[in-house]
Amino acid sequence: MKTLIVLSASLLAAACATTAPEQVASVDCKVYPITAASAAGVRPPEVSSLEQRHAQMQLATSDYRFRNLHQNGYNMNNVEDALRDCDAR
Repeated sequence: MKTLIVLSASLLAAACATTAPEQVASVDCKVYPITAASAAGVRPPEVSSLEQRHAQMQLATSDYRFRNLHQNGYNMNNVEDALRDCDAR
């Protein structure tokens, strides 16, 4: 009986170790250039990937980011979370 329990436990542990991690949700980059239509929330922005990367670069080098980073650090910081999401894509 003990051998059966040990064998079952070892098979269960081996099965858990071999499963591949599942991606639950995809990460979307939420950094977009500011336009009058996007600021008003009329419709989702439709920009090219080059314009989106340029907006990401502007945010990454902005004074707002550095002030926010100095105040809050890396944790609980929406700007850093948005930049991390863009890099994870």
